[in-house]
Amino acid sequence: MKKFFLLFAISIALLTSCSKDAAKSYIPEATGAPYDLYIVMPEALKETPLNDSIHAVFEHPMECTPNGDEYFYVSTILPEHFIRSIRTLGNLVIVDINPENGSDPHVTMERDKYARDQVVVKMYGPDAQTLADYIMTIQEGLRNVFVKAEIKRAMKKLESEHALEQGDRLLKLQNVSLLIPYAIRKSGKGASDDSFFWVTDDYIDKQSHIVVYSVPYTDANIFSLEGAVAVRDSVMKANIEGGIDGSYMTTNKRIILPEYKALNVGGKYVGELRGMWRMENGLMAGPFVCHMRLDELNKRVVFAEGFCYAPNDGKRRMIRNLEASLYTLKLPSDNMVSDIEITLE
Repeated sequence: MKKFFLLFAISIALLTSCSKDAAKSYIPEATGAPYDLYIVMPEALKETPLNDSIHAVFEHPMECTPNGDEYFYVSTILPEHFIRSIRTLGNLVIVDINPENGSDPHVTMERDKYARDQVVVKMYGPDAQTLADYIMTIQEGLRNVFVKAEIKRAMKKLESEHALEQGDRLLKLQNVSLLIPYAIRKSGKGASDDSFFWVTDDYIDKQSHIVVYSVPYTDANIFSLEGAVAVRDSVMKANIEGGIDGSYMTTNKRIILPEYKALNVGGKYVGELRGMWRMENGLMAGPFVCHMRLDELNKRVVFAEGFCYAPNDGKRRMIRNLEASLYTLKLPSDNMVSDIEITLE
């Protein structure tokens, strides 16, 4: 009898899971351009401090970008225009100002509410000023919710649209797996492959590059701002030359300082180095982002970096697409699924 009830419970759980998956399959894919964010709120709130705070939060300049590219392009939708075709937009913020919300403002998040891969954040407050003050205290978390959602969408796209030949070559040469954007499939000039893997789209006016290399793991200081920059500068100087004799790539440590932070990707520690690169004795420059992983089996630290060059254009989408690729990095010991947890924290 106990076995019967156990099997019955398992069957119900499976049926419930299948019904949820089936229900999800009927809703449309999220729409809207990447890094476009839509605020649903009444016209009257546009002239309040709340509107200013919302724009300050989501149009904040991205870190380590030369021209101050904003995190998101923000548009407002009036509640009466929030119809079915609009509700599928990928990044939505819905504002609810009502004295009945209580004295304490709060924010909630829901995924896949009207569309697959959608994130909807709802902001509640008794009045505009109270909510405006509150969201400024949690602004980094609010931005990260939508940045992570965009990166997850880009990772999903990479699963079906990546440079398969270059990915296979990287795996063979360095025993490292990475989903490389399909457009970035030409070998970089002077790439030595097994020690310095380099691919690029090689466009003239704007360029995206990915490099992968490793160094022996000697001490934990490598996973710090100073240690990571020192390794990066040494390797880039040896492998990437500029168009002028004597020029080489280095990290800009003068105007826009590099930043280092720890990430948790699929339960694994990832060091993230972000900053600006420039050509020493040259004129080129641009943003970069680098992920570092400890390969315990081979006693090495693997660096996977994306950098771009676009002197006449914004670089938000370019660097974020490269960043999404880095999140797919896997080492020989990995049995994890590369994933990004989307939370309000």
